[in-house]
Amino acid sequence: MSDILLEVKNLTTELGEGPGAVRAVDNVSFTIHKGETFALLGESGCGKSMTALSIMRLLPKPAGNITTGEIRLAGQDLLHLPEMAMRGIRGGKIGMIFQEPMTSLNPVLTVGRQIGESLQLHKGLSGKALTDRVRELLDAVGIPDSARRMNEYPHQLSGGMKQRVMIAMALAGEPELLIADEPTTALDVTIQAQVLELLQKLQQDTGMAMLLITHDLGVVANMVDRLGVMYAGEIVETACREDFFAAPQHPYSQKLFQSLPDMNKRDQALTQIPGTVPPLSERFSHCRFAERCDFAWAHCRDHIPAWTELDKERGVRCFLHQDDIEKPVKDAGQRANTRIPASHTGDTLLNVKSLKMHFPIHKGVFRRVAGYVYAVDDVDLSIAEGETLALVGESGCGKTTVGKAILQLLRPTSGGVDFAGTELTQLKGEALRQRRSDFQIIFQDPFSSMNPRMRVGEIIEEGMVAQGVGENAQERQRLISEMLEKVGLRPEHIRRYPHEFSGGQRQRICVARALAVQPKLIVCDEPTSALDVSVQAQILNLLKQLQHDLGLAYLFITHNLSVVGYLADRVAVMYLGRVVEEGPVEEVLNNPQHPYTEALISAVPQVDESTKREVIRLEGDLPSPSAPPQGCHFHPRCPKAMAQCKQSYPDKTRLDDRHWVKCHLSG
Repeated sequence: MSDILLEVKNLTTELGEGPGAVRAVDNVSFTIHKGETFALLGESGCGKSMTALSIMRLLPKPAGNITTGEIRLAGQDLLHLPEMAMRGIRGGKIGMIFQEPMTSLNPVLTVGRQIGESLQLHKGLSGKALTDRVRELLDAVGIPDSARRMNEYPHQLSGGMKQRVMIAMALAGEPELLIADEPTTALDVTIQAQVLELLQKLQQDTGMAMLLITHDLGVVANMVDRLGVMYAGEIVETACREDFFAAPQHPYSQKLFQSLPDMNKRDQALTQIPGTVPPLSERFSHCRFAERCDFAWAHCRDHIPAWTELDKERGVRCFLHQDDIEKPVKDAGQRANTRIPASHTGDTLLNVKSLKMHFPIHKGVFRRVAGYVYAVDDVDLSIAEGETLALVGESGCGKTTVGKAILQLLRPTSGGVDFAGTELTQLKGEALRQRRSDFQIIFQDPFSSMNPRMRVGEIIEEGMVAQGVGENAQERQRLISEMLEKVGLRPEHIRRYPHEFSGGQRQRICVARALAVQPKLIVCDEPTSALDVSVQAQILNLLKQLQHDLGLAYLFITHNLSVVGYLADRVAVMYLGRVVEEGPVEEVLNNPQHPYTEALISAVPQVDESTKREVIRLEGDLPSPSAPPQGCHFHPRCPKAMAQCKQSYPDKTRLDDRHWVKCHLSG
């Protein structure tokens, strides 16, 4: 008897009709065995999620249609089932965790009601049996106090808890196959580690198979048995995990590995994949990766490569592996990347002392102050000219609030912000506006930070006009064209709107907007969190080169410690509104002294087996900043907590001239 659970064969899915139809999934084939985890890996827009939606038959109507292929679940052909029968499959035999839990959960229904809907439909439960099963599922996915939480609404839960509710909903029908579409993309590393561990445990307990969709190589390295790499709607490589990470065979797969940032590449530019993914409305008569491939030759641009089986579990779609094709004598290899000299740091540019940002909590008819949210509580920071300081920590710890308070976008409750000898907290009105050209911000989401009704040229020029940069409109247009070229865009992009660009290009526009007023300091708020690894490499290279050329200083806010290791000179670790450790990036990442820093670093998924650490599990979520724990704020989650930690907050302990920590263990 075959142990194949899911078989996808020659699947083609189109969006739209006629010559302009987008072939989002093109002749895709793969199998998933019972109890196995299979990953679809690739950049955004390559067809991963559309493959999953095709399996579930949840394509957007009337535009989406499966034109050819087969999808068999335990031998049953899903494409020939009527819609009523498919409703029994969805949430029953196949469960799905969607990418964004907040948009997938109904905001007007309690989480218990939403989980209960699946149990009523697929298991026929009601009354006390239904309530008990909902609580069992919430307990199984690690949500504490399930009796109370089941009556709460999605907005009352943290990001990690919302993702756990999505998992509970997917498991309610006791599926044979679980499809997890980017289940950890928007989560902090600590929450990501909890979710991945939970999925692995549930898989072991239930014996279900899993289709994991992701672009994170670290997650793949820690989770999967086999994988398929997708590019431009088709699978270009399949392999078991060990073989793939030992030696990827397709040039696209190799480029993905070379694009990964880490501390060993600090003095060089990251490998970039030139160009962009071809439009999927094109009818290809050549290799889809040829225009971006170091190995391509004329044959690649004139013919479509066939699928080549390398062994029983491994295949690749590339002419380099076809024995009957004559190949030119050419070895692109791993070329030495361009070196980017370190930026020379100068005098102290920014000095933040005892910064506090407390937001009042108003209650009652008369809006009396009933308490405060201690978003930032006594933070000290300094940044020199040409230096990068990374500010890391979980979501909700106060990182973005620190950045906005430094720029005076939020007025601090107390404390000092000295910028190049000027105390910014004392400036008001026109005096503050005149200094804004010296410090700028790149926001986390480039699309929402730009006016969709303004062209790119107008978006960049707006700040220049406000700060008096450029003598006239003609001069400003010239400067804008130069700035776009500097960030890797073309002058003709001036006349386009934000929606006409990719995510990486939109982030470049935001960089150009920040640079247009000739700043000395840029606050980068999670500028790469939503980007694929290849696009992330482009933005990091750009920021590093601009820093070298212009002497810029960066406050880099992120939770991606791999990016920190590549880009930052120093790193400050925040927890619940306070910095708990600060020092040179090599010392902090290689020898963390605070238990929270240790946990953050241990939770980062590693591609290289030799660099993996034992993951330190942090129980629970970040406490509320409106009611921080007494003593050390970290002690309720700290695996090394002592009695003293519950009584007093630790003082700063200097480990050397540049590295300090606030922890009773060090004190």
